[in-house]
Amino acid sequence: MQRRQLLWGLGAVTLGLGSGGCSLFADPQRLRILGLSGSIPSKAIAEFEKQFDKKTEYTAAKTPPELWQALQEFHQSKETEKIPDVIGLSDGWLDAAIAQSLIRPLETPDLAQIPQWLQLAPQWQALVTRDRKVWGIPYRWGTTVIAYRTDKIPFEITSWADLWRPELKHRLSLPDDARETIGLTLKKLGKSYQTTDLNAIASLATELKSLNAQARFYSSDTYLQPLMIDDTWAAVGWSQDFRRAQQQEPNIKVVIPKEGTALWCDLWVLPKHRTSQPARPQNLINAQQWINYCLQPEIAAQITALTDATATIPALDKLPASVKGNPVKFPQAEAIANSEVLLPLSPETKQRYAQFWQKMRSNS
Repeated sequence: MQRRQLLWGLGAVTLGLGSGGCSLFADPQRLRILGLSGSIPSKAIAEFEKQFDKKTEYTAAKTPPELWQALQEFHQSKETEKIPDVIGLSDGWLDAAIAQSLIRPLETPDLAQIPQWLQLAPQWQALVTRDRKVWGIPYRWGTTVIAYRTDKIPFEITSWADLWRPELKHRLSLPDDARETIGLTLKKLGKSYQTTDLNAIASLATELKSLNAQARFYSSDTYLQPLMIDDTWAAVGWSQDFRRAQQQEPNIKVVIPKEGTALWCDLWVLPKHRTSQPARPQNLINAQQWINYCLQPEIAAQITALTDATATIPALDKLPASVKGNPVKFPQAEAIANSEVLLPLSPETKQRYAQFWQKMRSNS
């Protein structure tokens, strides 16, 4: 599932939500939420309506890029009364949304109505804070992982370095994403995903060239089926994508390398219309209630147990042992301690990544 494609300007996406963003919602008196399909259990939505006595229209997009395109369409829509009150967004799109003025920050009065914000770990708060302004509320997270076929590979994968082993030559798929692919190589070398001076790492270009020689193809959204049918034996992708694949094919194992990995996050944001028309007061209150509701331990436990990601509020005491024992949802302490959220790069650093990416891919 494309989670960071926008960061590198790769291609357009097709909105699968109907005939246009402004036609998604019909009743301005209801709380209108546009979220990612499968990210919130349906029972949680019903419980919210009952608890707050507020009818809610929840529309689901299939992919993060669809949410991004919908946010852009809503910003331009003339039907301001039909735009959502809350919209989901993947963290990879946050800085673009801020730069294009598509969302508004959550001011002090907003955060006062979202007390669970204070319960979020510092890394999640830092992820959405720019110049002391909070631009979204993280409600669930996942990781970049390696999935591999135990019936084809005669060794156990535990490290990013295993992707360079000769047994995987032309049997590996990698994300079509510079930040992720260069980043995992940096982790292999004991460096950070936030590394800015790539030229200072003498072996990086050679490592990337060798990794490129391993790859059968690059894809950020079509890597599951090749793994299922043995066209590839290992794939680097996002944790949420492999849940169903493992259910269908028990020979697929998912691991988080011991060196640590990239963390991704889904957020709730408040859309901003180009006319700067103020939000409907009651719906703003309900939007704040919805965001806080998703962070309550009882609902966080439902998100972790019933969706393909982990809630940003752990709520471990409310989870069954089978969920707490899932190594993908709750990675080993060493791996998670070494993992990082992908913070924004400066334009100059981003250009360096693009140059290394182009050189890597030209060595095929």
